[in-house]
Amino acid sequence: MAILPRSFSLAVFRAHIENGLSVALGVGLTGLLVGWGLGFHAAVAAGSAALCVSISDRTDPLRQKLWIMGAAFACTWAFTALSAFAHFYTPAFIAAVAFVGLWAGLISAYGRWVLSLAMTCVLAFVLTMGQHFTSPATAAEHLMLSVLGGLIYTVYALLVAWLLDDRVRRLLLAEAMRAFADYLRAKAALYNPDTEGPGALRAVIDTHAALADKLQAARDSLFARRSHRMQLKRIDTLIALLDAFETVLSSDADIEALRHAAQRELMWRLNAFVYQMADEVERLTLALRSRHGHAAPLNHAEESRQLTLAVAQAREAAPGDPALHAFVATSNKLVLADTYIAALATALDDRTEPSAVAAGLDLELFRQDAPRGIGLLLNQFRWHAPALRYAIRLSLAMTTGLALTLVFPRFAHANWVLLTIALIMRANYSVTRQRRWDRVAGTLIGCALAVTFINTLPAPVLLLFIVLAVGTSHAYGLVAYRVTAIGASISSLLLLHFVDPLTHPQFFERIVDTLIGAGLSWAFSYLLPNWERDDLPRTVRGLLAADATFADAALRRGPVTQRYRLARKKALDAVAQLSGAIRRLADEPNMNRRALASLGELLGANYLLASDLSSMPVLVKLRAKELDPAGADAAIALVRERVVYLLQPNTAHDGHDIAAAARTSFAELHGSAAMEVLARRLDHIEHAARKVARLAARPVIEDL
Repeated sequence: MAILPRSFSLAVFRAHIENGLSVALGVGLTGLLVGWGLGFHAAVAAGSAALCVSISDRTDPLRQKLWIMGAAFACTWAFTALSAFAHFYTPAFIAAVAFVGLWAGLISAYGRWVLSLAMTCVLAFVLTMGQHFTSPATAAEHLMLSVLGGLIYTVYALLVAWLLDDRVRRLLLAEAMRAFADYLRAKAALYNPDTEGPGALRAVIDTHAALADKLQAARDSLFARRSHRMQLKRIDTLIALLDAFETVLSSDADIEALRHAAQRELMWRLNAFVYQMADEVERLTLALRSRHGHAAPLNHAEESRQLTLAVAQAREAAPGDPALHAFVATSNKLVLADTYIAALATALDDRTEPSAVAAGLDLELFRQDAPRGIGLLLNQFRWHAPALRYAIRLSLAMTTGLALTLVFPRFAHANWVLLTIALIMRANYSVTRQRRWDRVAGTLIGCALAVTFINTLPAPVLLLFIVLAVGTSHAYGLVAYRVTAIGASISSLLLLHFVDPLTHPQFFERIVDTLIGAGLSWAFSYLLPNWERDDLPRTVRGLLAADATFADAALRRGPVTQRYRLARKKALDAVAQLSGAIRRLADEPNMNRRALASLGELLGANYLLASDLSSMPVLVKLRAKELDPAGADAAIALVRERVVYLLQPNTAHDGHDIAAAARTSFAELHGSAAMEVLARRLDHIEHAARKVARLAARPVIEDL
């Protein structure tokens, strides 16, 4: 019975769910407030504007919230006005539609965060299209109500963001911890001797990519404010999480040897130990539900002792088995990672004081502020600029959709067709393809549910369902777009039912409109496309550059510094970027399967190189007192020079004297067990770097 409350708490303590609930409440309150004073139709206009502004209401850092919500409010009234007054002259309206598509596409140059703002513009425009204005005066009245509704919601969003600032940061931290728990479970599956090796490693890399996104969101929010005790506590928790992640990552350095080892029982022990760590991390997320939460680390000393003892006994039974060196190194790293998870619990506990770690770091370097400035937008007016090509595609698709509705007004409805096109079409073909099917399926499900609700539920319940559907569609916009499509269909169809129940009983027309919009988005995705394969050489070069910087920082005997942490972040982000590129490439037409296989091999090799490099600070930490400083520094410097050179473009096979120098036997390192461990690790790192350089230089990748 104790599992049920924990499972429920884990299910609802999510950033996107609470954000969706906040949006639903804000939109609902805006409609109620305006409706109470001005009537139902005024409430619909104000609520629609609030809905448009709410699209940009995400879990952004507090100091960015003001200008983000201000921009959303400005775009709402500007594009509402454009749609309302262009409505009276058809050529002007066609030009306005073309401009909306161009604008929404061009501002995508500012990054992923601005996609919500682009949808605010489109939604404000198409919702106003659905209104029937008899004169410019009625259009102006609608605009004033929209401004009122947008303003009310903007004030509400800023007030809620200020009041719940600490809770939002706790939610983002909890999301990062949950992603780490998922990563640990994927890692545990890698230690399952019955799983297929490449598939298990790819699952680890995929969960790592998701973790990288969550960690960056947490950094952006938590590192933005550090003036109070609780803010410093949150930063300490995130740093402890990053240290635990790095130590677990370093345990993959010997995974190839472990996967081929005969000691299945030891593999199962590693599997169980990592699962235990995942459960502990997930449990600790619940301490973040309270501002002053308490967390006590679970004592895993006995489990750690049992694991270490089992590895030691196996080594005594087969002292000549080289695989057991890998088991020793891996078990030591996992035991150390478990102590970092205990430190994570200590950092979470309100009864402990913040550490001085954050004071020694320039945290701004780890944040990823959104690009700004008019210069970036002006720079997109080049024929090969991806944002301009996307803007042209989107604009022509929306203009074509409008033309179809003008020619066949009885069979297609412009606002729904244009909204479908804008919601589906993205700069990337793969994302467009996936959203197309999600949109069609979500609309079918949403229409069926809306019909059921209208025929079975009373009006007050239907109004409540509109608000809940708005919150649901917002909550899952970045999580599961199909759910968003279902919620959007329900809310819009129920709203149409209240506005004009006799004119809009045929819900089948919504499905037809969706199919038209989906078809147009698919057809125009082939116009001036930006294929992922065109950017792949640059992605691979960026990956090698990040690896080289990371190797230069990691291959040192000194303590972990800010330079190392920053290099590690960029290298792991580059791995996640390549992982995402490969997923998108798989959806592109006429994709060479051989090239995909080569990229998958490069991705796996690069991930293992990152694990190898991450293992160096862990090795130094575990063996610091046993290493000979002079001999270790000389060997590390030699390998560092080789590896950094290998990871430069076009140097994998050129016979350079450093890269091709006769392999030193590291005989000078064999004076102790620790020095032998260091010798094996350095040799393994250089081998991994050579493999990455060789795979990156394959013609099948360069010629994509």
